Amino acid sequence: MKPRTMLRTGAGVLFALLAIATQPSAWGQTYTTFDPPGSQGTSPVSINAAGQITGSFFDVNFATHGFLRDTDGTITTFDVPGASNPPGTSPGFITSQGLIVGTYYDSNFGQHIFLRAKDGTITTLQFPGGTSYGGEFVANSAGAIAGLSFDANGNLQGFLRAPSGKFTFFEFPPAFIPPPMPFSFAPNVTALSPGGTILGSYFDENLALHGFLRTIDGTFTTFDIPNALAEFPFQGTIPASINDSGTVTGFYFDTTKNSDLRVFIRATNGSFTTFDTPQLGSFGGSAPINSSGVVAGNVQNCSNFPCTPISFLRANGKVSPVNDPEAVQGTAVTGITPAGEMIGNYVDGNGGQHGFVVKH
Repeated sequence: MKPRTMLRTGAGVLFALLAIATQPSAWGQTYTTFDPPGSQGTSPVSINAAGQITGSFFDVNFATHGFLRDTDGTITTFDVPGASNPPGTSPGFITSQGLIVGTYYDSNFGQHIFLRAKDGTITTLQFPGGTSYGGEFVANSAGAIAGLSFDANGNLQGFLRAPSGKFTFFEFPPAFIPPPMPFSFAPNVTALSPGGTILGSYFDENLALHGFLRTIDGTFTTFDIPNALAEFPFQGTIPASINDSGTVTGFYFDTTKNSDLRVFIRATNGSFTTFDTPQLGSFGGSAPINSSGVVAGNVQNCSNFPCTPISFLRANGKVSPVNDPEAVQGTAVTGITPAGEMIGNYVDGNGGQHGFVVKH
């Protein structure tokens, strides 16, 4: 095995390093592998500016648990009290203050949003006035949460919860829910900027996807990437991420490039920049963009079974591959900090999935 840092830590306890040095990549990246104790598969999903990481892992019984990896490498595992396991506890975001937001299922398999405070206290997000969670949410670095909800009559609506706890509910424009489409074809929320702009997508009557932005004042703007293939269901403009300046990333199949999957960047003035990933993807994965405009993420290549994640980093206009040296079945980048520190997972030669953090 190549020398690299391997971390296996318990709840609140930093175990010994299992190797002497980190493993640098061919182009200057340094990878550190980590796994919570008892993990049979580690999935980091969010990293804040300080370098704290959250995500989930599953154990030998396929029960899912949350974890927090602190900046010193200490890993704390946690479960929402009363969560049904499986499926278990699934963190989704960590804020700049260390607040973790995620979902869990209760004993009746009802899905809820949980909040884990910096001190470890876990509470369930309470919706006011007979409203309830609609099964989809995003959060931002400030601790605001947005997503889908149902009103007291069961009608679908959007919500935005400020860090103060104040809820704002809103209706989507009629075109966003083409009747008689079922709930599964309702608008999607995919990201929330620090300023409160909601990024998402919606289906038209042909099930083609279009992007939308909802600013904090309630203004909706729709957009489509030029040359996006939209002749078949579930294709079109597929938004993924938005940074604090309002720059958006996403995926599309390009009609001028043999319908290849490509990544787009939408500037605040509405102009688009597009680029190819290091290897051709079959469908999009993640494309987080930081405050400096650096984009990292992954696509899934399904030319062979099983599908393989292909990761990339685009900085200063140059696209480079991101490959963990220990990966046998691909590398999946899922997050990036303002300083360019990335997280993700990889699968080793024994089929084990591990988390990693990489600095470059």
